[in-house]
Amino acid sequence: MFRSLLIPVDLTPSAERVLGRAAMLPLADGARVTLVHVIPRWLPTDASKRAEGDARKALAATAKRFAKQLPKGTVVEPVVKVGSPAAEIAAHAREVEADLIVVGRGSGRSIRDAFLGSTAERIVREGQRPVLVVRLSPRASYRKPALALELDQAACDVITLLLQTLPSPCPPVAVVHAYNAPYQNLIYPSLSEEEGAGYRNQCRQQAIQGVAKLLAAAVDQVDDPEATEVPWKTYIRHGSPRDVIPKVVETANIDLLVLGTRGYAGIAHAFLGTVAGEVLREVGCDVLVVPPRQDTSASA
Repeated sequence: MFRSLLIPVDLTPSAERVLGRAAMLPLADGARVTLVHVIPRWLPTDASKRAEGDARKALAATAKRFAKQLPKGTVVEPVVKVGSPAAEIAAHAREVEADLIVVGRGSGRSIRDAFLGSTAERIVREGQRPVLVVRLSPRASYRKPALALELDQAACDVITLLLQTLPSPCPPVAVVHAYNAPYQNLIYPSLSEEEGAGYRNQCRQQAIQGVAKLLAAAVDQVDDPEATEVPWKTYIRHGSPRDVIPKVVETANIDLLVLGTRGYAGIAHAFLGTVAGEVLREVGCDVLVVPPRQDTSASA
């Protein structure tokens, strides 16, 4: 369960989608939820002061309504900042030690999507906190989650956040892994088609075994008794993650994709150029982006 959530609120009707999803997340007793609205610094001084007053009034009303949707004892704090939205949100998330940042996403999939390309993407990159990017209108708790699994040691962190986000009992989880047969396109006259097919099958079996081994080891490390009872369904597909993951999300009607960043080039790099960034822009479902732990981010 989450002890501290931070939710950027733009005070438009679309914010209700984000708040609705946040209200469905499992919260610990006495959890704190911080609503943050950031006024851009470029406004003239007089206009900025008036905007700040308007924002405080509107955000307080939003917080009051939102608190009624949350478990009794949950603390909801409205905060108004002035400055760069992504920087202020990321800084405040660190200040309140937020377990999760919940942000909205526009309806477009293009890189020119203003919100995803500026605010949401920068929050993911700068926040060093897990970020839930909400696109779907919330109707119920997540029932068709998927885990994009790369064969790296960050799987335990990703699975921990996945289980923390899902309802209890946990629904079946699709595990998606894209593998490559690096030499399959090399042509040697002495090799038969059967030998080529055997090589491709060997690569697939190695991927299947690697996923099973890593998943079992990660589940064993997760401090959650329900981890051993999760029904996993694996999707092992040949190809690039940027192609395989969106296809599985669409065909399996996934409503939440959980994606770590360490295995896909690392959050320390320009996020828009990574597989994680491309998948985030491509899929139509909600996406939970899990960064590497801060003490190991330098090696990502």
